Amino acid sequence: MSDPIEQRYFDDVEIGEEFEEAQHPTAEHVRQFMARSEQSGRDQSGDPVLGRFIDIDIARSHGLDRPIVPGNMSLAMITRLVTDWMGPLGHIVEIDVSYRRPILHGDRLRSVALVTDVEISPRVHLDLSLENERGERPLQGTAVDDLPVRGSLSAPFRPHV
Repeated sequence: MSDPIEQRYFDDVEIGEEFEEAQHPTAEHVRQFMARSEQSGRDQSGDPVLGRFIDIDIARSHGLDRPIVPGNMSLAMITRLVTDWMGPLGHIVEIDVSYRRPILHGDRLRSVALVTDVEISPRVHLDLSLENERGERPLQGTAVDDLPVRGSLSAPFRPHV
């Protein structure tokens, strides 16, 4: 059983605060993720769509050393970092990422988020990145979160406009 996620309050957030988590996506993690997302068919070269994500020979035919982690799985990893940090009453207003290069099976990743701005409302801006052991940042992005104010009765809710 995992530890309960701690609630982060707007009152306690400071610009420059950084938080991180280690990630190590293996071939088995990718297989489990792909099994839940059920993609099928073939790409333009005739290879199975899932091939470059799970088959080393197909990955190498695409010029890769190893199969790659799907982009939506990378996004899920960085999103989990944000949701774990903000706690159950927080709300992601916006998340935007840029995929700079592939993440390979077995890469040892450092998921990092940095508080870059705190607005008067309970809104927090973050810079996000996944960094591999080679010092590359294959995924970079930003997030905007609303956090509860200490002593308020409910979580902030602002529909995305």
